[in-house]
Amino acid sequence: MYFEEIPCYTLFEEVKQSVTKTVLSFCDTAEFLGSDIYGLKEIYELYGTQYEDIIPALLDRRHEENDNGMRGTLFRFRLTEPLKRHILDESLTCMFGGEPPLLENLTLFQGEKCLFSCVSHEVFSLYHMAEVDDSLKDAVLSAVNDTIKNMPLYGQMQKIALGLKDKAKSELKNEMHILRDLCWYVDEAVHYYFYMKPSKPCDFSKFRQIAKNYLTEETYSILIPLNGFADLQPLPVPKTSSEVISNREKFAPQYLQTEYYKRVVQELSMLEYIMEL
Repeated sequence: MYFEEIPCYTLFEEVKQSVTKTVLSFCDTAEFLGSDIYGLKEIYELYGTQYEDIIPALLDRRHEENDNGMRGTLFRFRLTEPLKRHILDESLTCMFGGEPPLLENLTLFQGEKCLFSCVSHEVFSLYHMAEVDDSLKDAVLSAVNDTIKNMPLYGQMQKIALGLKDKAKSELKNEMHILRDLCWYVDEAVHYYFYMKPSKPCDFSKFRQIAKNYLTEETYSILIPLNGFADLQPLPVPKTSSEVISNREKFAPQYLQTEYYKRVVQELSMLEYIMEL
């Protein structure tokens, strides 16, 4: 099972933690790669780092090239409580040691059976490259479902879902698509130097009208006093590539990186989960 199949995994820390705890509960050893180019070469290099408490758990080290073409040293550890804590702090798809990482590409085993693996440096396609063995699928999804249903946002979005129950699925998907494109409507309005063209034309008045039916009152209230998409981004943005290259720190990032947009996506994703869209 790939991580892209796990509902809301990328959106909520609570879901990420429940998946991590569930997978760890089935495993007894862990393996990391220390890349030949920049990674850990010898275990003693962990002394003086926050990871020195996993040194006594080392079982084996060997040098090889993996299936993804990365050469380096593979360090196998007993899955001790200190190592579990580090993984819980930094997630299953973590890289230990910052930039560049000392250890990456976590693999978890029960005996010699691989139950989890990832290519953690592939940040742009990570959730296609993180995989849990299918034998854990039911346990993982059950833990995720329990976690989601205990979140306060679940109850809020359940009430909204009731108000949408008479809409056709095609209409629901179309209107949610428009709401998810908020980041591109904003970037287009402020003339961000690079953005995705929104797939559906929509002015701000219509967008706000749709949002009233799908978002929580708190999130929707931000839109009420505004006159247009540009009002959501009052900070200066780069309008040419040369502005990005010469003075990136002076400008705001694309709108998809803002906390407000992330909140909108969280609410829509929870709604999709409840309505099984």
